[in-house]
Amino acid sequence: MTENFSLKERIYDSSCLSDYMGCPKLFYYAWVRQLVTKEEKPALLFGRVFHDVLRTWYKTNDVDKAIEEFKQLPTTMTDEHRTREWGEAVFKQYAERYKTEQGETLYLEKKFIVEIGEKLYAGRIDRIQKWNENIYVDDHKTTKSLGMSFFNSYRPNIQMDGYCFACREVVGRCDGAIINGISLAKNPKERFQRFPSSRSNAELDRFKSDFTNWTDEIERSVKSGIWKMNTGFCTRWGKCKFWELCVYGDDERRISQNFKVEELKKVEKEVENGKKEGN
Repeated sequence: MTENFSLKERIYDSSCLSDYMGCPKLFYYAWVRQLVTKEEKPALLFGRVFHDVLRTWYKTNDVDKAIEEFKQLPTTMTDEHRTREWGEAVFKQYAERYKTEQGETLYLEKKFIVEIGEKLYAGRIDRIQKWNENIYVDDHKTTKSLGMSFFNSYRPNIQMDGYCFACREVVGRCDGAIINGISLAKNPKERFQRFPSSRSNAELDRFKSDFTNWTDEIERSVKSGIWKMNTGFCTRWGKCKFWELCVYGDDERRISQNFKVEELKKVEKEVENGKKEGN
């Protein structure tokens, strides 16, 4: 469970906001009850591990060290697009394609906690770079197919808008996000694409009001104990992991059979120059 969330301390990140915006009931199970499935979905597991691979690559510039991260994947993975071997093959292509980066890296894995009113917005940005005198947030995204419909989904987008807002708070400026798209398909039209998704200051200012409005909604739900169900979200990206709890009931026996409780990590906070941010 993310370390960037605490109802008690009123700290929120993009993941919890996205979940609540999609379905308050989903938010309740994931963030209030802190339930996680006993078996992680292959797509989510592979995406998380590939992200770790890229983090190690950018920190060390060592292909072999980065590939070591794929050992997190079980040898029993049966999806041919998400095995260790396939992940290594795609990453080696990536390392060759981008062995020389055009932009100047300013920060890697930048943690942040910034104040918005009486609440805190927290998270971690993959990379912040300076490119052609502009400042961009980089975010790695694995998917099956790339193209404009994929990239257009990130503007507006609560995660990318938030990261760009945080970048402006931390660095003093942000011109947008670069979506680092990686296709895991066997024979895609494009294996890798990078798309600059610009942001205006008006969009970044709007994030502050969006953040405030949605977190107000979260806190009202916590106070009332009412968690609305958005049935249009149940099968948007495959069946929701909490589908059976909403359909058959969330009795404790069913929960204990399929879920476990994952304790929230403690949020570390530091204050610098009047703003809260993580190093």
